[in-house]
Amino acid sequence: MKQFNRDLCINRNNHQKPTFHPLGDFLNPALALLGQGLKKSPIGQKLDFANH
Repeated sequence: MKQFNRDLCINRNNHQKPTFHPLGDFLNPALALLGQGLKKSPIGQKLDFANH
């Protein structure tokens, strides 16, 4: 049973990596666009000014 559990964990890790990276590649540009949108809006400019 221990051998089976170890193999199951290895397989699960192999499946997570390919699905995780495209998600990260999708989120990074989305967050960058969101950040640019906030900087252009008056509220974002006030927040940006407060941070400095």
